[in-house]
Amino acid sequence: MRQQLEKKREDLEKLRRYLSSKPRDLLLFEFLLQKNCKTSDVLKIRVDDLSSCQENERLVNSTWSEGEGPVLTTAIKRAFNQLLMQGEVGASDLLFRSRKGGRQLTTTSVSRLIHTTLERTALKHYRGLPELRQKLGPLTIDRVPNASITENESGSLSSVKTASIQKLVYKDLVQHIIRGTIPPGQKLFPEKIARQMHVSTTPVREALSRLEAKGFAVHHPQRGWVVSELSQTKLKEILDLRILLECEAISRAAKNIAPETLKQLKHVKETIEHIDQDRDPLGFHEANRQFHLLAYKDCGSAKMLDIIKELWDLSSPYYQILFRQSLVPKPTSGINHHYQIIKALQAGDSQEAREWLKKDIEQPADFVFRLFDMYARSIE
Repeated sequence: MRQQLEKKREDLEKLRRYLSSKPRDLLLFEFLLQKNCKTSDVLKIRVDDLSSCQENERLVNSTWSEGEGPVLTTAIKRAFNQLLMQGEVGASDLLFRSRKGGRQLTTTSVSRLIHTTLERTALKHYRGLPELRQKLGPLTIDRVPNASITENESGSLSSVKTASIQKLVYKDLVQHIIRGTIPPGQKLFPEKIARQMHVSTTPVREALSRLEAKGFAVHHPQRGWVVSELSQTKLKEILDLRILLECEAISRAAKNIAPETLKQLKHVKETIEHIDQDRDPLGFHEANRQFHLLAYKDCGSAKMLDIIKELWDLSSPYYQILFRQSLVPKPTSGINHHYQIIKALQAGDSQEAREWLKKDIEQPADFVFRLFDMYARSIE
């Protein structure tokens, strides 16, 4: 039961990561996942409806009476602020408009968006919005199980403090760093981040300290926190650890691979084959990451999987940033590597699985190191 819940949480985070660079689409998903939110009603929401609503309150407008509307969750508020920062919306505008003409989206367009997103994120096992809402919807509402509530002089509730806010801030910053939207060398101002995310500076500073501990940022006494620079030495160290741990994980998994895992791997492989990594580098990276983590899923060590996930996060900025900036054709042999990995796992051949996995990690790594060299020569 607990594993199923964790899997659902991972799927929700995967959706959010994929849509994080598209705040309007992310907002749409966040609303649609909530119970009793009809698509036709959500499409009538206007920008000023959200502007006048406080976080964790229910939306009230011409469609929903008090106590009936969707909850303005932390995730919705954050995506809405990101949309406002892009400066492309007016107070009276419909929140969900077509990209051409600015008209209200149709339910057909929404269905198409859901289908495409589930396909790109390899989550097609959720058969449309009803199943998404049933299984992931309850996880979207903010929960504060460890909250400590204080009262003001009149005895009313005045503040809620929870470690979950720090986790949300940390996850959000990590995703921006991984995607390169917060680039290496950029200074991280706690006050600015707190304003953008509508939280106090305390959880932001805690999140920044955690970023430093995990290697995503460094702290200078005079400059404060700065996103870690890309480094060939660091990347080599990360990749050496990845090869060591991931080869061990896939070797163990080959002896215990479940039929359902093999089925999922084949599905993700097909998804990757249909993604153009030049046009959709984030979608390609997410699907590739999912393939690898699925391949190790049955290794029998949750701790090993957690460390592998962290190493993937640390190596992701190198691939996201350098691949996106490069005009050199990207390596494509990974598709064959994935086919051979599945074949080896299906046969229970640990050694063969290790060898193909090692090639699959090393080949794009060699490409990234060549990009490093090209960049170094260009600035000499």
